[in-house]
Amino acid sequence: MSSKYGVSFTHAAWRGWPLRVGQFGRRGVLQELVAAADAVLLWSGGTSEVTLHERRGRNVVRHAFVRRAGMVDLLPRGTAIEEVSWHGQASECISVSLGDAQLGERLDAARPLAAGRVLLGLTDAHVVDLVQRLGAQAVAGQPWGTLYVESLSLALASYVGSRYADAPSAADSRAGALPVGSLVAFVEENLDNNIGLVELAALTGYSPNHFARLFKQAFASSPHQYVLERRIERAKSILRDPHRSLAVVALECGFCSQAHFNTAFKAKVGVTPGAYRKG
Repeated sequence: MSSKYGVSFTHAAWRGWPLRVGQFGRRGVLQELVAAADAVLLWSGGTSEVTLHERRGRNVVRHAFVRRAGMVDLLPRGTAIEEVSWHGQASECISVSLGDAQLGERLDAARPLAAGRVLLGLTDAHVVDLVQRLGAQAVAGQPWGTLYVESLSLALASYVGSRYADAPSAADSRAGALPVGSLVAFVEENLDNNIGLVELAALTGYSPNHFARLFKQAFASSPHQYVLERRIERAKSILRDPHRSLAVVALECGFCSQAHFNTAFKAKVGVTPGAYRKG
């Protein structure tokens, strides 16, 4: 959905947290804003001087700071902003809402930030990386698939919750073992399909959040990286057949396009699929 301040990604096809990519000019004023859910805001572009008036009950707290590219704001659900103004250079913001009830329930990952604890101008490289990758997937139509997008969403919620929330969720204390053989068999049988994190977790009976941690312990790899590695290994085998085009190999190994296949293969193997085939 387009608006004055960018494009939002909340449609059914998008499998991550609701997300908006917005552009802001050199100066402006916004009034009467309320965070309907915990929000993570990542800023890029130029430097701006920002003044933000936050309402807390009957009081108004004034925040004045310089915003630079790479800074992160965390707004807990219910944060009320009377007015925010800025002037300086044009900037872009990727805002991610951690309050989608359906996704939060599926991933068991929506944990609230500390109530009333507005954090502005943070520098956190891990949040920056996760939000940038989520934003890129949203803009490009999630070319790397459901598993990657859900894993990024889970990682963002888990990290922000563990570092900036009041307390960890009860799910963090649960322990258990995974049916490794069944998982391996399922992945091998479905490499050409768009496997999702929720789908994998459902095979074990654990929540996606808890499943992802157990999976990393058992496989020394995240679910997304493991599936990607298996797809690359299958591709190596199929590439021995000179009659199969690279586009066909990409589809048979679960890549959404030949371009995605080329990028992922080269990142893992060091050469493109075509060069690998030539030996």
